[in-house]
Amino acid sequence: MIRFILFLIFFLPIAVLGQDNWDQEGDLEDSQVIIEKNRKIDLPRINRDFKKVPEIKSIQSPIDVNFSSRQFIPSLSSLAPRIRVLTVQDEKLEKLYANQVKVGAGNYGASYLEGNFASKRNKDKGYGLHLFHQSYANGPIDKRNSGSGYQRVNPYGKYIFRKAILNAEAYYERHNNYLYGYDTAHCTEVDRDSLQRTFHTVGASISLQDENENSPYHYNLETDIYQLFTNINNSEFSFDYSFQNEFDLNEEFALYLNSDGYLTKLKFDLLDSAQNRNLLRFKPGIKFAKENLKVGLGLNMVHENDTLEGMNKFHIFPDLNIVYTPFDKLTLFAGVKGDVRANRYRDFLMENPYLDNTVNVYNTLMPFQFYGGANGAISNYLGYEIGFSVSSVRHNFGYEAVYNEREGEIRYRTKYFNDNNTEANVYASVSTSFSKLRANLRGDYFYYNVGETQLMPFRPNFRLKFNGEYWIANKLKIGLNAHLQGAMNNVNTFEQENAIYSFNIGESIPPIYDLGIKLGYQLSDRSGVFLHANNLIANKYEYYLGYPNRGFQLLGGFTYSF
Repeated sequence: MIRFILFLIFFLPIAVLGQDNWDQEGDLEDSQVIIEKNRKIDLPRINRDFKKVPEIKSIQSPIDVNFSSRQFIPSLSSLAPRIRVLTVQDEKLEKLYANQVKVGAGNYGASYLEGNFASKRNKDKGYGLHLFHQSYANGPIDKRNSGSGYQRVNPYGKYIFRKAILNAEAYYERHNNYLYGYDTAHCTEVDRDSLQRTFHTVGASISLQDENENSPYHYNLETDIYQLFTNINNSEFSFDYSFQNEFDLNEEFALYLNSDGYLTKLKFDLLDSAQNRNLLRFKPGIKFAKENLKVGLGLNMVHENDTLEGMNKFHIFPDLNIVYTPFDKLTLFAGVKGDVRANRYRDFLMENPYLDNTVNVYNTLMPFQFYGGANGAISNYLGYEIGFSVSSVRHNFGYEAVYNEREGEIRYRTKYFNDNNTEANVYASVSTSFSKLRANLRGDYFYYNVGETQLMPFRPNFRLKFNGEYWIANKLKIGLNAHLQGAMNNVNTFEQENAIYSFNIGESIPPIYDLGIKLGYQLSDRSGVFLHANNLIANKYEYYLGYPNRGFQLLGGFTYSF
């Protein structure tokens, strides 16, 4: 930059002069310009004296100096703030009266006793004892000759584990009845002891139920064992089991393999031989559940050795069920299945205590059944259920009345229908529960087709039941129960044609209707009185030919809790 400025300074005057003679003609003389740069900066010399840095000698102190440090932790005096934390006091539980006793008496020499004795509140376990007794010294025919009674002793217990619940119980039952189905017009002297039929049952059961919701595997195991004795030396031993298990594959699919059955030994004293009756059932399948739809599809495989088909029979039936919930208060269900209905001697005695000393005991085959229905709620207080079933049945059974002049009484035997027949049931029920009212009404229609010339004996064609209770006041409760049943066919067999009797064996069993009322009044939180009145219409109806029921019955008593 400096060179450029110097250049302009030297040549700018020459350029100006040259412009003055621009119009003149002439020749440019040759010339030579020499620019010489010769500049030098000279500074005076200064003398400097560079000396070596002297070494500093360390001086060691003859006194040792020690340094010590101590950690200082400040301490604060305890604070006592004048602040009170507000807490909600837990609500005290009401005192639990786990024990209760009911005592009563009534006409027909009725006596009633029921006791419930249980442990106090415990989150892990519970146990108790249930006692029940009800008997009638007299009955509708010849007073003491038609008495009856029932007793039961039932200790039980439950233990709750972290992932399972264990239940166990034992029981003793006694049923006492009399074969009072004799003709009082012709039988003046009857041996009461020969009419008595007493059945004793001793048994126990145990179950283990899975409660681990986080596990994909779920199970439920139940076992039951009982021994039945009778005063006519008939006996039945049975071991029953039921095992249900399910494995979740994912949120929608699950596999299951259920099984149940029994091993039974039946003995009749007159036959002097024992019969082994076994049934094993296996039900594998798969379940599907998604939103409002549930579907189960599997097989029902049954092996049993006691039907009229023969020995050692193995059956395979379908097992399909569908449950669909289109909205909260409506559920639809339908299915197709087949099965073997297990019939046992103890079940027959519970249904008809007036059996002969020996009866035939066989299972009933049901190769096909189609069923369906719906249940739900019309409102928060009114629920309903309707349904139907149509079955193809083989070896279905009813009861047949048998009159023996030598014995002088009517007894019953089982009557089987070996051909394929149709059985149907249509039902509807309504229940309500709100405020002080509880009520339930159910009606059933039954249809049996056992052949063109045969009738299903002692089975009603319809049944209507109602049960309800209402608290009239804080301490007064009233209950009502009604029972209406259609006519039944009367099927009889006579061992002697010349038998003299006055029974209307040619007519069907007329319809049965019964009405009862219950009253209860609370004297205090721990005591109360009750009054039950049954068969208010005082109709001595007959469910089984020759065995009329008691008329008007009254039972009153006292209840106490402690």
